[in-house]
Amino acid sequence: MLMPLPLKTVARALCGSVRIALAALLFSLLAVSASFAQAPSLPAFQATATSPNFKDGKVVLEERRIRAYGYLGADENIIRQTLQRIVRQEGDAPGGWVYEWSVLGKYYDDRGDELVKTGARHEALDAYMTSSVYYALAWFPKINSEQEGKAYDAQLRVYQKGGKLFDVPLELVKVPYKDGYITSYLHKPFGVKKPPLVIWCGGVDQYKANHWRPIQDMLTKGFAVATLDLPAFGESRQWGADLKAEANFAVLETYLKREDVDTQRISFFGQSYGGAATLRAALRNDPRVKAIVAMCAGLHLDEKNSLAPDAKPGDKLINGPLLVVNGTRDPGNPVPDLMSTYQAAKQGDLWLLGRGEHCAVEYYPIVIPQMADWLMEKIQTRSPHS
Repeated sequence: MLMPLPLKTVARALCGSVRIALAALLFSLLAVSASFAQAPSLPAFQATATSPNFKDGKVVLEERRIRAYGYLGADENIIRQTLQRIVRQEGDAPGGWVYEWSVLGKYYDDRGDELVKTGARHEALDAYMTSSVYYALAWFPKINSEQEGKAYDAQLRVYQKGGKLFDVPLELVKVPYKDGYITSYLHKPFGVKKPPLVIWCGGVDQYKANHWRPIQDMLTKGFAVATLDLPAFGESRQWGADLKAEANFAVLETYLKREDVDTQRISFFGQSYGGAATLRAALRNDPRVKAIVAMCAGLHLDEKNSLAPDAKPGDKLINGPLLVVNGTRDPGNPVPDLMSTYQAAKQGDLWLLGRGEHCAVEYYPIVIPQMADWLMEKIQTRSPHS
């Protein structure tokens, strides 16, 4: 798991003269300078589309978000210390949200470059993937500005550098979509000739280079995983929102033409907004999709925002296997909605994750491997014509 501790990072850096400067830089990153401490407080204002990480003049990052980025590979102590330095959203100078996280991203990016020169492949991969997480924080929760767009471009660049060091190198697969292409990232397990495939999409603030950590658990179980940015987000933000799961099926059509994955065993996984996309896909009952996981998402039957406006709770809407997963304390997807969602499938399962909030990331180290087992069981036993 990618959770590098600062002291270990420094110890490794001090092992060679080439890295002494990097170690010194890390110390400087962790320090809160006197000039920041004495900076005048900002006037109180509410979060807006262009300053989403501030409220009442103070920087805000929810505890569940800190846990999530810690799971993905950042260090929680570094996150908390960095938050103390941030006083504004934009600006290419110390104290800016994008700037501070990007400095961390560049530190680990540079470290990866130095480690590659020494032949330390695994250590370099760790550095690149850690860099990717900090760049993801720089554009979180959505790309609203040119500076945030540059941070996302940096994340994609460093993820692709790390991808060259994967046990099976990352492949960029272009998917024809409307007037252009959606770029998907294909991750394949080592030693599996034709693995089953999971097409994976995240939420409005979790784009295709944010899923490396959970993908490792899927690869370990023998799955290949293709990640994408849904239309209106990430590298696909040139298009409007996709309310018919057209992008999911465009990706499906592209991968059905490949010979290096098992095209008879393809599943969809979606998280949050991506979970809603997978549920829209599930409602189409395409027999080429063998199973679907909807994480922290529901059909909202009998509600104004229902994904199936003409249906009611109790209707059987989905033919294939469906797994619904979430914490029990998600106000946007409450337990009754989760229950009516899984009950809408002829082969539905519901996993409630304790007192977890939206997506319940604290359960991921346990639930992702079990989810992979669930998928493998369903795609092995389901008839192609069911």
